[in-house]
Amino acid sequence: MSATSAAPATPANKAPRILSLLVAIIGVVMLIIGIAVYAGVSVQLREQNITVAAISAADPGSDAGKTLAGPFTAMAQVNAIRHHVSEATGGKTFGQIKSVATSDGQTYNADVTAANSTDGQAHAQGSPLSSADAKQYAARITAQQGSWTQASLLVSVVAFGVGALIVGLGLVVIVIGLALMATQGMLGKKNAATARE
Repeated sequence: MSATSAAPATPANKAPRILSLLVAIIGVVMLIIGIAVYAGVSVQLREQNITVAAISAADPGSDAGKTLAGPFTAMAQVNAIRHHVSEATGGKTFGQIKSVATSDGQTYNADVTAANSTDGQAHAQGSPLSSADAKQYAARITAQQGSWTQASLLVSVVAFGVGALIVGLGLVVIVIGLALMATQGMLGKKNAATARE
């Protein structure tokens, strides 16, 4: 054995341990933030008191009747809205339904030729909407509201995904920090054993 004792810990020797501890702490903070994001979105959705609608009477969907509070119930509600809007608009989207009405939905916004009118007749600007064009206007509003609602729910699904991603990355960073600490501990023991020889 050597008569020399192990060298005292220096700031250079402590730096890797401090760094690995810092990495683990960052992982814990990420984990907490991810859980907070996920839980926050869930609480906000739950506060809306939305019950997931059935897609249809024959096939209501496995989440029908549940409270909307998570990514799976949010997607189930998106699918139900998509189905019902499609039925109400004859399968057309908001962009596919042309607008010939003023913003109040009562009169024509411009002169409409027979080719551009839903009922196949020409109409002058300012004249009352025909029943067919009024129905088309209502379908366009339904499609618009449905697309907004679907987009809002899809944003919540993305927020759930971001929260879950942050949790996953936090766990990975914690494991890396702990692995670095373990490596530093093993290197420290090896260096101490070498110094004693």
